This record gives sequence, structure tokens and C-alpha cells, in this order.
Amino acid sequence: SPRATSVNASPRVPHGRRMSIVRQERLLWTTLGLTAGALSFLDVRRSRWSSSSRLADLFPSPPAKQSPLPTDHPVFGANATQTFARTWNSQIDKTFGDLTKYLSERNL
Repeated sequence: SPRATSVNASPRVPHGRRMSIVRQERLLWTTLGLTAGALSFLDVRRSRWSSSSRLADLFPSPPAKQSPLPTDHPVFGANATQTFARTWNSQIDKTFGDLTKYLSERNL
């Protein structure tokens, strides 16, 4: 008597071979997914570079570097500089004087 075959019947494939087909399919889809991800990443990166390049072309270049001030003509005179230094040091002493004493007593 003929054997009943189901609709989903497939030829008998050894179990080891069937697993390798599943592995091959996983490898295929993994490779396709990674390739699609890499291509989309590269496309976004290329798009950002080109758009930033176009944006940079719209704006003028930064101004040329200015020459530094001459050193023989200071902005403030020597007297003003000394007065500022004296005032600065006295204010630092007022602010951190107690801390300095405390640290020096502890030899720190």
C-alpha cells in the first residue's frame, strides 16, 4: 500500500546536514544584516561630511590672525602693574591667611 505523504513532507536529510543548513541560513542573514548596517553607517557618515562641507562653504573663512601687541609698549605701565600685584597679594593673604597658618602648623 502506498505511504501517505503530508503536504510539508520533505526528503529525508540527515540531522547533521539539517543543522548545517540552519547555520548557513543564520550566517547568511547575519552577514546581510551586518553589511546593510555598515552600508547605512557609511552613507550617513558620507552625508554628514558632505553637508558640513557645504555648510562650511557658505560661511567665510575665519579672519586672519592679528599681529600681537608690541612688547616694548605694555598696556599698563610698570607702576600700575606693581600696584595691582600688591593689591592682589594682599587680598589673597586676607582670604587664605588662616588656611595658610593652619597648614603651616601641621607642616603640610
